[in-house]
Amino acid sequence: MDLRTLGQEDTEVEQTEDQVTLVPREITLTLNYLAPTGDKHQAVLVSRVPNGDERILIDRRTAVLSGAHWDHLSEYARLRCSALALVSVQVRDIPDWLNQWLTEDDELLWTVRGECERHSSAWFRSALGSRAGDETATRVSCSSKHLASFDSQSVRSSEADTK
Repeated sequence: MDLRTLGQEDTEVEQTEDQVTLVPREITLTLNYLAPTGDKHQAVLVSRVPNGDERILIDRRTAVLSGAHWDHLSEYARLRCSALALVSVQVRDIPDWLNQWLTEDDELLWTVRGECERHSSAWFRSALGSRAGDETATRVSCSSKHLASFDSQSVRSSEADTK
């Protein structure tokens, strides 16, 4: 061992079972597309999981895209508006050809939206920090001992009312 080089060596730490590979907030997606015109397109898209303000922006864009009262739209139209709004925010620097064909080709729209959703899901799940295979782990938990005792008392009261 050379004390002068301690900490300089390239130390690779093996990933243990308890560690999870974290998914970055921003990733690239490789997209290949054959347009109905026969043109082939390829792009490397940047997907960035939306922050809080961007999530509100997606909702606003969904409303703008709908152009009508939400209840008057078919379920399919609502899904399309939501997907277009999500992709318009989550995918950065959309190429012109993709901008055109996303609004016309639903297979393309559902594919890109699906990858965006997979990215968001993986990013939030990776923040858990627990083992990937541990199905009992929850990412969000909220409880109160005060409310738990309140709940148990109200159950007893309603049981007494029925007797």
